[in-house]
Amino acid sequence: MNFPGGLSSAFCRVASFASVEIDEVPRDAVRGIMHDHFDAGFTLRFPGHKKQLIARVGLSAMGPFHEICADGHEKLSAQALQMGELALPIYGHKDKWTDTLVMLELIPNSRTAAAVGHLFLDFVEETGCIPIQLTTDKGSKIGWQYAIQCALRAAFALDIDPAFYPEYMVLKSVQNTVIEGFWRWLKLKLGLNLKAIIIRDRYFIVFVPTIQHELDEFRAWWNQHRVCLQADKNMPSGHVPAHALENPSHFGGIDCRIRIPKEAVTELRGYLTEEVGSRESHLGWPGVTPEFKAAAEAAWTGLGSPTISMESAWHGFEQMSGVIENY
Repeated sequence: MNFPGGLSSAFCRVASFASVEIDEVPRDAVRGIMHDHFDAGFTLRFPGHKKQLIARVGLSAMGPFHEICADGHEKLSAQALQMGELALPIYGHKDKWTDTLVMLELIPNSRTAAAVGHLFLDFVEETGCIPIQLTTDKGSKIGWQYAIQCALRAAFALDIDPAFYPEYMVLKSVQNTVIEGFWRWLKLKLGLNLKAIIIRDRYFIVFVPTIQHELDEFRAWWNQHRVCLQADKNMPSGHVPAHALENPSHFGGIDCRIRIPKEAVTELRGYLTEEVGSRESHLGWPGVTPEFKAAAEAAWTGLGSPTISMESAWHGFEQMSGVIENY
C-alpha cells in the first residue's frame, strides 16, 4: 500500500541514522577536539566543582497528544531483585497535557532498541495515533522508536512544520520530568509491595501476568484520580486525566492526536521484523511458549477461572501445575 508522504522510504531514511556505525576515534584526538571547542566542560567536570542547579520552568502543551513522554523504570531490574539475570522492567508513556498514563507495560528488556521499537508499535496500534512530539531520554535504545515516530509524522502530518513542532525531543533524564516524576508515585503506591512479593516467592513466570494486571489496575486508578489544583499551572489542574483526554475543549485544549491507519502499523511491523526479529523474540518472556500459555489458560479455566492476585499467585500456580502436566 502506498501511504501519503512515502511511509516506507521515510522510515528507511530515518532508520539508517538509527543504526549507523561509527569508527573508533583515538582518545587523545577526542580530548584535543574537546579542549579546542568545549574547553569549559573540563572545568564543569573537575572533581569538587559545584554543579549548577537545574532551572525550574512551567510545563506547557496545547492539548492531549501534543507531547507524550516515555521512559523505562528499572526498580525491578536484575540488580534490584538479585535473582540472577531476571529483570522485570516497566516502560511507560504519559501524556503531558492531561497527565494521563497512556501505556504502562511490563517487558523483558527495556534497554534494547528493538524491544522499545516493537513496544512503540504496540502503542500506536492500541491508541490508533501518534503524538505531535515524542519525548524520551538519551541512549541507543530509542533508535527504532525515533525512526517510527518520525516516519509516521512525515507520512500522516504533512501540515505540521517540524521546524516549529519537532517530531522527537531527546532530553536528559532529569529534564524529562513528566514521566520521571511519575515513577516515585508508582514506587510508593505499588512498586515496593511488588518487589517484596517477587523476592519472597522467587518464581517470575507466576508473576508476569499478575504484575501486568496490577499495572493495568494502577493505570486505571491513576487516570481516574483527581489531579491537585495548581492555580498558576499553564495546563489543566484539579481535573481527572481521563476526562481531560476525551474532552480537551472543556479545558481550553486542542486534540492533537495524529490518526494512524492499521495498515501503516502492519507495514512498519513487517519492516522492523525483517531488520531485528519478531515482536515475540524481543517482548516474549523466556519459557512462556505458545504451548505453555495455552496449557496454562486451559488449566486456569478448568479450575473455574479463580481470581489470582499477587498474594495468591503462587498458590494458584501450585493448583494449576498438576493440571498443566497433563497437557
